[in-house]
Amino acid sequence: MADHPAFQLSSENYEVLVNAVVDYAIYMLDLNGHVISWNVGAERIKGYSREEILGEHFSCFFTEEDRLGGKPDLALNTAKNGGRFQDEGWRLRKDGTRFWALTVLDAVYDRQGRLIGLAKITRDITERHEAQQRLNEAREQLLQSQKLEALGQLTGGLAHDFNNLLTIIRGAADLGSRKTTDAGLLRQFEAIRNAADHGSNITRQLLAFARREPLRPQIIGPSETLRSTVQLLRQSLRSELQLTCDIPSGLPSIEVDPSQLELSLLNLAVNARDAITGAGTIHLSATCCELHDQYDGLQGNFVAISLRDNGCGISPEFAQRVFEPFFTTKQFGQGTGLGLSQVYGFAKQSGGDVRLHSEPGKGTTVTLYLPTRTRPDIDATDQPAAKHILLVEDDVNLAQVCKDMLEMMGFQVTLAHDAATAMQTFNQLLPVDLLFSDIRMPGGTNGLELANRIRQRQPELPVLLTTGFSEAQRSEALIYPLLNKPYTYESLSQAISELL
Repeated sequence: MADHPAFQLSSENYEVLVNAVVDYAIYMLDLNGHVISWNVGAERIKGYSREEILGEHFSCFFTEEDRLGGKPDLALNTAKNGGRFQDEGWRLRKDGTRFWALTVLDAVYDRQGRLIGLAKITRDITERHEAQQRLNEAREQLLQSQKLEALGQLTGGLAHDFNNLLTIIRGAADLGSRKTTDAGLLRQFEAIRNAADHGSNITRQLLAFARREPLRPQIIGPSETLRSTVQLLRQSLRSELQLTCDIPSGLPSIEVDPSQLELSLLNLAVNARDAITGAGTIHLSATCCELHDQYDGLQGNFVAISLRDNGCGISPEFAQRVFEPFFTTKQFGQGTGLGLSQVYGFAKQSGGDVRLHSEPGKGTTVTLYLPTRTRPDIDATDQPAAKHILLVEDDVNLAQVCKDMLEMMGFQVTLAHDAATAMQTFNQLLPVDLLFSDIRMPGGTNGLELANRIRQRQPELPVLLTTGFSEAQRSEALIYPLLNKPYTYESLSQAISELL
């Protein structure tokens, strides 16, 4: 069959066949790498006409970095010695633009087995490469999001338990200081309170990362808030650093906790300050943007608040971890590693996101994306006074300290350690004047559900809830006042006084 005239392909017909292929660049090289044939597909992909490229060395298709790295010679030698060289990478068109190419370089032999040239096939797969890059980036973002979510669950649980301990320590110190006039003991109690307050600040930042720190959102105009925050940021910077701003008037309203927004910007400014050696510039800017399934699926209108510095920058491997709690690139003793985790938690809990872009040696930009809001804020209603308090707390030690504090304030206190006992006690004690309950409790019924059940029996009953964290506090629990752990004698007294 192979000798049949229908299967004998002349050189002219062969050239017609090769030129009919327009999606592939197909051409021949001599043994030194010079182009000796050129098809229509090569002209379309690379931009050179046949007259322009014949006789030129094929290294002109490679990027400068590949030429300096010896890749053209490697391709030639591999194909001549091994029969084939296959590669994916950036290649250049005549106009200097790049495209991602899949290339194969095959050795060509005559009938006597002598090497007479090299056949080169190139395909432009830029679209496929970019799609794969987008897919890889999406997978990386998903993995990073899942990793931060897992860390958030861990740190949130630890912080909640730690808040119980801090409340016991702080409450016992408050009680002890009210039962003595000894100056030495009072100093020691004060040291205990200061240590507990410092621990409380750490757990607050951990809970912010875990998105379980209760925020006090308000609808604000970001233009005014950002301008008023600029002076606070300047006070945190060294004199040789210049803070510039681009904050347009009339930015749409956002619903955030203003103090947490200020803290987030302060944390970013401090990080930027520490990344700059000597003189430098930090730039604060804000703008409107619309997101379409970007950044973990965010959609809608957002205010983007960016802080950019011209400091040392962050390497890619570290940039992926900067929002993790306790991770820091600073030297020991120069930072807790909780600043950026607070920013991350604040952004997520506010319904937005935070993104970091950094180039080593060129600086870093961190951008907060906060959704715009138009709905009105809701104020909690006042509650009637109370004298007899039903206290529900599963931690035995904390329950006793809290009971002692309430009794020192002059209240009659009945204590229960779970929701079932509390409900039984409530039915026996009617009427109760105030319910003070932890949200997280064993037994399948939490403090929020207990409060709802008791409210069915006594709709006007004042309720005060407390927690180290709770997912519920962002929805239904907002109808009840909430006292955050660790609380002090003063904060507990004030919360109850506002209800009474």
